[in-house]
Amino acid sequence: MSTSLDLDSRKKIYELIANNPGVNLSTIAELLEMSIPLVDYHTKHMADSGLISIIKEEGKGFKRYFLEGKMGIQDKKFLGVLRQETPLKIVLFLLEHPYSKHREILDHFEVAGSTLSYHLKKLIRCDVVQYFEGGEQKGYVVKNEQEVIHFLIQYKPSKTLKRFKETWADDFYIP
Repeated sequence: MSTSLDLDSRKKIYELIANNPGVNLSTIAELLEMSIPLVDYHTKHMADSGLISIIKEEGKGFKRYFLEGKMGIQDKKFLGVLRQETPLKIVLFLLEHPYSKHREILDHFEVAGSTLSYHLKKLIRCDVVQYFEGGEQKGYVVKNEQEVIHFLIQYKPSKTLKRFKETWADDFYIP
């Protein structure tokens, strides 16, 4: 009887997830040069075997993959949002420019105001960003800044090898 990691393709998928927690289905398929249905089949099998967990992202319904038992649900949501291009750029901007107002953030991004609002609300729901009003200082700030910096350093959340070269020096680890 075979185990869940007997197949070479499953081993590669497992290693990619182990080294890039929160990676999504299409990125796994792209990086390993496999079809999305094939990756989906193998990840479902590994999830059923208790090797990985699958978290569906709110809104678009992306699936994000993690090793089972290695990370709590809040950390998975936290990392899942930091694996997205626009929220990641917002967080990086706010780390450099705390207490920025909506207009100040919008001036640095090529998105509509409503799109920025959507992502800021998502970051607030995931407990990454908060709106701060206290005395002279008002605006958006990264909540638990040291924790966010730790996540960014540890997991280097980038979308694909082709994007974010300007943001991160290292790429995804590919087995």
